[in-house]
Amino acid sequence: MSNSDVLVVDDDVAVCRIIQRMISSEQCKVQTSQSVADALGAIEQKAFDAYVIDFKLPDGSGLDVAEGIRSKWGAAPIILMSGYDPAAVALRAEKLSISDFLEKPFSRDIICEAVKKAMGSRKAAQLSPDAPPTSPVESKRAGLRFLPRSAKRPA
Repeated sequence: MSNSDVLVVDDDVAVCRIIQRMISSEQCKVQTSQSVADALGAIEQKAFDAYVIDFKLPDGSGLDVAEGIRSKWGAAPIILMSGYDPAAVALRAEKLSISDFLEKPFSRDIICEAVKKAMGSRKAAQLSPDAPPTSPVESKRAGLRFLPRSAKRPA
């Protein structure tokens, strides 16, 4: 993950700072936004290597940001996080090829592993120019992992 650019979007400034500290320790450069509008402005300026986006934002949904990312930059890795029921967003998340879903609260290990995995899959796709972009069907087959707070992530 060294020198990777990550955009973290959450309306809670404290959550942004915590996530920024967590993934900065992995040599990531982190930019934060607190709203859909701010995040869309940031993605207009440049592409990031990965995106960590809260589902519920004051001016819309994290999936609105994901749609903006998909239309501007294509298949960038997006990690959606929420303190709400993941089943409510599952279908739309699959259509947007969301890389992972993290239920709040989560540990440093879980967020760092999710970002590493997302960026690893992006690098693998970039190394294979013949590989078609991930489609919603492939995402559905691969399956998003919706883990309850108490569940431990597989290694």
